Amino acid sequence: MFKIIADSTSDLSLELRNKYNLDYCQMGITCDDKEYVADLDYKEYSAKELYDWMRNGKRVFTSQVSDNEFRRVFTKYLDQGIDVLYIACSSALSASYLASLKVRDELLALYPERKIVCIDSKISCIGQGMICIEASKLRDKGMTLEEVVEWIEANKLKFNQFATVDSLEYLRRAGRVKASKAFFGNLFGVKPLLISDVKGRNFAFKKAKGKVKAINELVDLAIEAMDGNYSQTVYIGHADSLDEALLIKEKLHEKVPEITNFEIGFIGPIVGASTGPGTLGIFVFGKEVTLDEESE
Repeated sequence: MFKIIADSTSDLSLELRNKYNLDYCQMGITCDDKEYVADLDYKEYSAKELYDWMRNGKRVFTSQVSDNEFRRVFTKYLDQGIDVLYIACSSALSASYLASLKVRDELLALYPERKIVCIDSKISCIGQGMICIEASKLRDKGMTLEEVVEWIEANKLKFNQFATVDSLEYLRRAGRVKASKAFFGNLFGVKPLLISDVKGRNFAFKKAKGKVKAINELVDLAIEAMDGNYSQTVYIGHADSLDEALLIKEKLHEKVPEITNFEIGFIGPIVGASTGPGTLGIFVFGKEVTLDEESE
């Protein structure tokens, strides 16, 4: 028996965590010098409050999973005789994966009869959550921890992310784009189209003029990446922009009527702090990601 554990960047709702028997390690956010848990259930603040803070010009800073949080969550299961599989946010975006390795080694010395495996998902947001969900399905079919790990390593780059943001300003603050690009992009209404590349970096590989064109591009890219596997669940994430998320759902079904399974949810506090309100993302399983930001 083993428990699958994610972190706050996985954006797994309580409903999905309960359905697939998943847990997560919490990261943190800070706003106005007040520290909060990066809670995927929004107990201390609502998703709308978080994004309104940002709309009103407040800076939201993020922090990785702490060593103590890893110890708290991992030992909760180790003490029950349950092994641990931690599927981490891309190491290109967070130091949580590296921190987990240190805690893993520490705990294995205390629990030598147990197994702890930490995986760099090479993605974040709901794409990371999708890997956890698929791992859960394989576990429930009777696969061993080692077999599930082997499957993830062979398939994790087939989880595709296509996203766009309302304003480049938040990506500029997070160090994702240069100030000059953010200024002129916002001035001319340019919307970057973001993917997670082969190394797990969020890479603006295309651009579109205006939100409607960006949404249409995202839909086309997602359909192409699905590679004919239209029976899968398509995950749509939004940063307090539900109407546009529903528009994406409508356009996907309109273009490919066979696409009927959707899961729509909030982009969580960690990813949202870097991308800002109005962010939209489509997440599908299909063609393997081959784009590398460094080669473009």
